[in-house]
Amino acid sequence: MLLRQAFLAIAAKLDQIYAQGNKIMAVIDDLNTAVAALTAGFATLDTAIQTEVAALTAALAANNSAGVEAAVAAISAISAKMATDAATLSASVVPPAPAAAPVVKAA
Repeated sequence: MLLRQAFLAIAAKLDQIYAQGNKIMAVIDDLNTAVAALTAGFATLDTAIQTEVAALTAALAANNSAGVEAAVAAISAISAKMATDAATLSASVVPPAPAAAPVVKAA
């Protein structure tokens, strides 16, 4: 009878560990999805910034102050979008609830 109780207690603990493992894996999947989205978005925005840097360089070479101002404004807008996207994605990743403290029974 004592052996059966010990087995059932171990089985219950293993079920808890398995459930917690599944929660952790789900959080990891959510995090990986957020990182992938952030990476893709930043790559696109980085390309846009590089385009504007080229326009800025050309405007500077041509002494075109209106072109410089337009390129600087565009770079600022792209940079702001990067910050907003990062904050939005960070907020969307919900941390898991803390795990319950283990219960240790005296032998």
